[in-house]
Amino acid sequence: MMIMTRGNIEILLNSPDERDYVVSAFADLRVKDGFRDSFERELRNEARQAGAALSATEARKVLDANVEAIRAAVAEQVPPSARGVAVFASAPRGMRHAIALDFPVENRLVIDEEPFLLPLLERWHGEPAYLVALIDSNHAHIYEARHGGLDEVEDLERPDVHMDLQRDKPRFNYKKRFDQAFHEFLRGAEDDQYLKGVAEAVANHWAQGDFQGLIVIGRSFIRGAMRRLLPKEPAAAMIEAEPHATVVSADEVAAEVARVVERWHAGRDAAVAHELAQRRKEGHLLAEGPTDVLDALQQGRATSVIVGRSRSIPGAACRECGYGFGAPVATCVYCGGRCRTVNAVQDILGRALRQRVPLHLYQPGADADPVASAGGVAAFLRAGANWAPGTVAAAGPERAGHAEG
Repeated sequence: MMIMTRGNIEILLNSPDERDYVVSAFADLRVKDGFRDSFERELRNEARQAGAALSATEARKVLDANVEAIRAAVAEQVPPSARGVAVFASAPRGMRHAIALDFPVENRLVIDEEPFLLPLLERWHGEPAYLVALIDSNHAHIYEARHGGLDEVEDLERPDVHMDLQRDKPRFNYKKRFDQAFHEFLRGAEDDQYLKGVAEAVANHWAQGDFQGLIVIGRSFIRGAMRRLLPKEPAAAMIEAEPHATVVSADEVAAEVARVVERWHAGRDAAVAHELAQRRKEGHLLAEGPTDVLDALQQGRATSVIVGRSRSIPGAACRECGYGFGAPVATCVYCGGRCRTVNAVQDILGRALRQRVPLHLYQPGADADPVASAGGVAAFLRAGANWAPGTVAAAGPERAGHAEG
């Protein structure tokens, strides 16, 4: 049983030359008693309907084997703590990947030439990873918040936290007392060895991870010290939060992080919409619509991608060179190969993941969609288009096959 990581998603994304069908199944495991039997009934019903629809196709021949592999994975491999599971099975490919999820998903069964990864990609981009530091005068706890889950990775303690201050002893001079009790005087925080050690630990974790931001929960003098002590990159990504009266348990920390992240996302939604409007007004380095966004990703020109509230945009992918298009296309304009239909949103999310391009995802809902008028997606660019379909077609399939930068 795998967990959801970038590597495990990329394994499923990297199968462009496969022609056999994959059955993708998602199960919600939140209900305690009897749910897995319920899921199996739903799975059988959906498989029966799919079998009838695929009766004249190659996919029907191995459908039963794929469904049985999914049923066995859900029944035997999923840990009790999982809130959901995603299973991808293809008997001809020898594929059976089961991913335990710590978030619920809608029950569904999808049969296609590529794994249906949209729920995983939505979660990955919609709930990015953060480094979290909960710091007070005596203790610091460092967490990694990844796609809805929270894990403590290090805790630190002031070295002299258990020492008596001995204020009443005559030989306990002012300097010694001040050194040991700085947290009560709140002076010179950036010179304190304890906070320097915390900043060093935070910087080390930041350098080893792939984080959207750094959340520092602490009093104002501690947050100010962290900004001065941290290296430039994590300091620039720092999101400050004043702690509530009590933040002790893991659940309280998770609630605090969720509150900060929700506030950050709301501000980020507004900031992205503002920059989008400005670039439209100035006509400055902006791609709009799935076709132009996919071109920008595949040419290495996208610095960030914005996906609106829609999750279903019809697209196409060439079976020969792998080039993606933001509209249904029968023949590839670059190499002349035959194309297959894909979901352009999944294609964009997957390419952004592989290329490490930042992506801002607006959640589905009734609120205004800043990119609805542009076909549902947009991208900020580092440069304009550097080649066009005609020039690549003239260069031959080899050039097209290496178009993705």
